[in-house]
Amino acid sequence: MSTPAIVCRDVTKSYLTEKTVTPALRGINLEVNEGELFMLVGPSGCGKTSLISVIAGILNHDGGQCLIFGRDPNEMSEEERTAYRGKSVGFVFQSYNLIPTLTTTENVSIPLLLNEWNRLDATRRAEEMLAKVGLTNKSRSLPSELSGGQQQRVAIARALVHNPRLIVCDEPTSALDHTTGGEIMELFRQEALNGNRTLVIVTHDSRIFRFADRIGVMDDGQIVQVASSPSELQLDKTTKK
Repeated sequence: MSTPAIVCRDVTKSYLTEKTVTPALRGINLEVNEGELFMLVGPSGCGKTSLISVIAGILNHDGGQCLIFGRDPNEMSEEERTAYRGKSVGFVFQSYNLIPTLTTTENVSIPLLLNEWNRLDATRRAEEMLAKVGLTNKSRSLPSELSGGQQQRVAIARALVHNPRLIVCDEPTSALDHTTGGEIMELFRQEALNGNRTLVIVTHDSRIFRFADRIGVMDDGQIVQVASSPSELQLDKTTKK
């Protein structure tokens, strides 16, 4: 029997300004199993990024419960949450979030150094991951010397380098061509299957739907459908954008 890695029950999240309250998550109910590659699709602004940020422990949720490997990040101390993110989570941000003054190898090494690897071993492991994403010849380049697609692959290597139990990605193939995007998704599938890791991927890229074990459709802060194959999806025109 599959073991749930993520269990969300009636999870809510709103953003507050001086004059308005904007609901982002309106009672999310979701289970994702260990070893599963789960995709989230839906129109822009429907809450996908908010949900994966809650799952990754980057955002607090306002109500409900979100258990990640049996613990709710909301109930952790700040020190525990920092340790949880550093050891157990790999996050691919849509904006890459690479440090401009560091080389690609140094950027990829960051999670290892935070987990107290010595610098030589961290460098070797980072170079191994850069080879897996096809960037061996860019190991000493700065982010400014890379294309958008290359920066995206560096961000992916950084998310995978420390073998996290949970990998959360926001549009990981958006800047990649079809062939490279497929190769990256094959790497994600290998990471999930070989390491019994859990992957949650937000995407608008219908070309990669076939790599998912299941696909959740979000709309207006709720999950309105979970499909086991792309052919089962019920997507309107706004959801496909």
